[in-house]
Formats: sequence, structure tokens, C-alpha cells
Amino acid sequence: MTSDWARFGIEPGWAFAIQHRVRWSECDPFGHANHRAYFEWFEEARNRYLEAVGLAPLSPNAPGPVIAETSIRYHRPLAYADEMLVSARTVRLGRTSFDMEYAVWRAGLCALGRAVLILVVNITGEKTPLSAELRERVLALDPAARSGGPQ
Repeated sequence: MTSDWARFGIEPGWAFAIQHRVRWSECDPFGHANHRAYFEWFEEARNRYLEAVGLAPLSPNAPGPVIAETSIRYHRPLAYADEMLVSARTVRLGRTSFDMEYAVWRAGLCALGRAVLILVVNITGEKTPLSAELRERVLALDPAARSGGPQ
């Protein structure tokens, strides 16, 4: 897929991306991709990224990511049938949390998102430390992810 990265205008520093085409159902009455759609694209990229780094499949008993905070900045609109790449990367590793960034690319940057995620056992709500193995796999994909923060 990296051969497509230049076509979509992905900037250096991203190692993971998925392709998507804007569906009719993702557009608002003005013909733009709706803001909700961007968060769904980020969710899909995040889940596939986490699968790629070996996080266990989501279940009530296994630690999984819970969003504590999220944001998005729009740069250029997208419309029905636009082809794009949605990239994901980890930018910070804490003890029980990590920060991710997401970007949507089509001839350059269209939107940039960020999320703070906490690793939680959903059935109990207990925060869980990131394992050494998970940290290693994340750093293998995103060497620039830095440790930080007390969480």
C-alpha cells in the first residue's frame, strides 16, 4: 500500500493506513462527508492498528481501549465516492493509557484527529497497565511513540 501513499499525499511519520471510499450514507445534505463519519473511520483505523500490534480481540474480560478524550481538526472536505487513506499512529505510551493520532488523506491532509485511550477490563472497569509486549510491538511500528505521563 505504501506506493499509494504518495498518491494520497501521506506525510512522513505514518506507518499504518487503511483505504476507504466515502459512502453515500456518510454524507450530509450539503454533499460533504459528515463529521460522524470521520470518527467512524478513525475507529476502524484504530481497531485495525491495534489488531496489527497484537492487542487481544475486544471482549468483556480482556483489557481493551476506552476513549477518554478525542478531537478532530478538519482541513479540507470530502464528498461522496472520494477515495482516501486513513492513517493511525501511537504518539505517547503511558502506564495505563496511550495517545493516538489519525489522519485522513486525499491529495494531502483532509483531517487530523487525536484520542487518549485507557486500557480497561470492560466487565470490571479496572484500568490495566500496558504490557511490555504491547509496548514493544507499538514501538516497532511507531518508534517515535514516547513514554510519558503518570497514567
